[in-house]
Amino acid sequence: MQRSACLLTFLTLLAGACGDSGKETSDASDSAATPAGTDTLNPTLNPSAATPATEDPSAEGTASDTEIMETTAPLPTSGGGDSTTFDPNDCGEANVMIPIVTPSVMLVLDKSGSMVAAPTMTSPGGYWDHDNDPNTPTQTRWQSLHTTVDFIVNTFNNSMNLGMNLFPSKSAKAEYSEAACVVNETVEVPVGPTNAGAILAAMPAADDITIKGGTPSAKGVTAALNELLSIQTDQPKFMILVTDGAANCQVDAPDTTTLFEMYDADLPAVVADAFAQEIPTYVIGIGITNTVSGMTQDGNPDNTNSYDALNEVAIAGGVPRPGADKFFDTQNQLELQAALEEISMQILSCTIALDPVPVYPDYVEVEVNGMNYGKKQVADCATEDGWMFTDETKTAIVLCGAACESFQMTGALDAQYRCPNSG
Repeated sequence: MQRSACLLTFLTLLAGACGDSGKETSDASDSAATPAGTDTLNPTLNPSAATPATEDPSAEGTASDTEIMETTAPLPTSGGGDSTTFDPNDCGEANVMIPIVTPSVMLVLDKSGSMVAAPTMTSPGGYWDHDNDPNTPTQTRWQSLHTTVDFIVNTFNNSMNLGMNLFPSKSAKAEYSEAACVVNETVEVPVGPTNAGAILAAMPAADDITIKGGTPSAKGVTAALNELLSIQTDQPKFMILVTDGAANCQVDAPDTTTLFEMYDADLPAVVADAFAQEIPTYVIGIGITNTVSGMTQDGNPDNTNSYDALNEVAIAGGVPRPGADKFFDTQNQLELQAALEEISMQILSCTIALDPVPVYPDYVEVEVNGMNYGKKQVADCATEDGWMFTDETKTAIVLCGAACESFQMTGALDAQYRCPNSG
C-alpha cells in the first residue's frame, strides 16, 4: 500500500532560473511568467534517475508504488540553441519517481482471561494502577490496552499500514482444554491503510470483563507473521507483541497439563524466524513481575519467570532495548502508551534521503505538514525544532523535535530546491 501523504516536493523557480554558476540564464525573463511546476517524491527508498518532463502537462502520472506530478514550465536550455539538455541536480525541472515507503505493522495483542481476571486477597488479578495514582480506582489491563491502542492507531493512521491479531481469538472459552487456546488462522484485521476504525471494531470493548482463554502467543505471532509475509512488497514490516505473561498453549501438547502448565518455547523461535526474514518484533510486557511461578495447576506456566521469558523473546525479535529490560516493561497505562509511542517513532524514521542532491544546499527550504522551517538549519537536533543535513555530503536531512513528530504522525513533508537568484 502507499503512504500517499508522505511527499517530498522539489520546487524549481524559473523566475530566476540559474545554471551551475548561480547566474541567471538568458531565457530567465521569458520563463518568469510561466509558473514553475513541482515534482512529487517520497524521500526514503532508492530513487530512480530523474528525467525531463515531456508528457502532456495536463496529465498526472501515477504508478502502483509511486506518485508523480507533471512539470509545466519550460526547461532551461544550454548553449543558446534549440537543444534542451537538463541536469536534474541543477536548478530546473524534471519528473523524478521514487517509491513511496509506508511501514506495514502488525499489532499482536494478548486477549487472555488474565487481562481481566478478578482480584483476590493475594493478587490484583487483571487489574492494575493504570494512572500511577493509588488514590484512583484500578482498572483492567484490557481497558488500558484498548485505550492505548485507540490512541496509537488513530495517531499513526496516516503514517503506517496497520493490522491486528488477537490471541486467543474471540471464540476462546474459559476451559482447561484446547478451547482456551484457539487462534484464527487468518488475522483479525489484515494490514492496510487507514485501518484504525477496523482495528478498534475488531477488538472486544474496553470495558469487556468477559474475555477468556489462555496465552497462545506463538500461535498469534505465527498468524501475524504469515500475514506480513503475504504482502508482496519490499517495504519495511514490523510486529509489536503486547502480553501480560509467559506463553502457553503450545502446538501438539500431549496433555492439558503440558498445554497450560508448561512454557511454550516456540514463541522465541517464531520471533527469531520472523527477524531472519527481516521482520523485527518489538515486545511490550503488561504488569510483568520478575519472579518465578509456582508449581500449581492454575493455567500459567510453572517454574517460569515471565520477565526472563520476555527478555528472551525481545532479544530474538532483533530490536531489544538497551539495559536489563530488553522488552518494554510497563507497570501502568502511562508507561504502556509511552512504550507504543516510542516504538512507533522508531519505526517511522525522520532521516530523509535527498535525490537528486541539491547543487545549492544553502537554498533548500523545508516545510512539514504546513509548518515552514525555511532554509536555516538547527544547530542541535536534540533540543531544537526544524531540520539539518545529516553530514557534509548533503545527501540527506534529518527532522528535529516538533518537525520530526509532525512528520511521523502525518507523513507530510515538502522540500524546496531554490536557486541563488530565484528571489
